[in-house]
Amino acid sequence: GDRTPKQKLKYVTDQERMLGYFHDHKKNVKKDLKVKAKKNMVEFLSMVKALIGDLEAEGPKKNFELLARARHIRDILERWQFSGLNRKLQMKPQAWDDVETPNGLKPNCSKLQLIVKWGGDLTKLGEKQATQLGNRLRNELYPANKGGGILRLHSTFRHDLKIKTSDEGRVMKTAAAFAKGMLELEGDLPPILVSLVHK
Repeated sequence: GDRTPKQKLKYVTDQERMLGYFHDHKKNVKKDLKVKAKKNMVEFLSMVKALIGDLEAEGPKKNFELLARARHIRDILERWQFSGLNRKLQMKPQAWDDVETPNGLKPNCSKLQLIVKWGGDLTKLGEKQATQLGNRLRNELYPANKGGGILRLHSTFRHDLKIKTSDEGRVMKTAAAFAKGMLELEGDLPPILVSLVHK
């Protein structure tokens, strides 16, 4: 469906708090970390706020660029209510150090690339397009003038219908809007999304 522009912020960092967050959430430090869940996003936002506090205490002039980036990330994360559908974070490790542990040497991420993505939301027009497509499919497969339309489907099929999508928010919302049109459902998309749309 029709969507808002997708936007992205990327930069490489060796900030201790960022690295700490990465190590807390990823056991295999050679692999990327993807963050979409509400709880993890809230934790990340708290960490960014603490980082801003640290940088301000050290002196805004000294850390001007780092501070501007951290504030930008904070503003992006605070712009909407957390849902995991309109933002995501990625942390890609770039460099590693070996750290001594009781079990021997262990790799530790010393530099990572942070990618924050937002936007790409389904617009009202996109929602309308998907609902109309669902309506059209229903009318072509089960014409109302031939034996009761979609109601002639067995009731268990109507209730057990599952729609598979990728994990991108706009795709899931498009699928929910399509289901709303196809099954002649009323109301908002979130309940439809929860009951019928599966990643």
